[in-house]
Amino acid sequence: MYEERHPDSRVLECVWQARATRDERYLVPAVEYWDLWFAREPDGEMLAGLTGPTLGHRWNRSTVGEHSWGIQLKAHVVLPGVSKLLLRGGEQRLVVQAGKVTIAQHALPVPEFEDLESFTDRLLELDVLRDDEQVRRMLTGDDAGYSERHRQRRVRAVTGLTRKQIEQLSRAREAFSLLLQGVPPTECAARCGFADQAHLTRSLSAFHGQTPAQVLSGR
Repeated sequence: MYEERHPDSRVLECVWQARATRDERYLVPAVEYWDLWFAREPDGEMLAGLTGPTLGHRWNRSTVGEHSWGIQLKAHVVLPGVSKLLLRGGEQRLVVQAGKVTIAQHALPVPEFEDLESFTDRLLELDVLRDDEQVRRMLTGDDAGYSERHRQRRVRAVTGLTRKQIEQLSRAREAFSLLLQGVPPTECAARCGFADQAHLTRSLSAFHGQTPAQVLSGR
């Protein structure tokens, strides 16, 4: 079982939780976002960690009885002291002890799914998370006052990716959504700005691990 909410937030892309009802292997698409997650193992052990942005799809495994939840943070959000460039495609575990998780030297009670939005607010208050307004504007196309070199360096330092890579991920995600709605691949390629259907297929295969035909057949 999986659910997610998309709050009206400058920093949160979504809050999510998943409960494993069987042992399984599942596909996770590439995203420019990054996650702060928590998990309760079937034996009761608590885990927590950070998962960085990715440029390729990956496979994860879940164990029956496992419960995981977390926040997916927008690309312009940073955790001071953590390099998303180094975290890209990887994971960093956090210390969990006596029901508290240590983040940037702050030991905070592990939140439940219902408390994730208020937990995020607390992280912002403590300056554990920062909203980089400059990069947020750059990612929306507002480049006024910035040189190309400064913009490229700043975006990569904050997001761990280049703006072109972020645009590629966003375009693939839009195409995937259209295919799920039944839009034919040729129309989907044209609407999303791909050169042709072959370009669309390469992008989806790299970022989502599926071809357009596989997405359509799995709707």
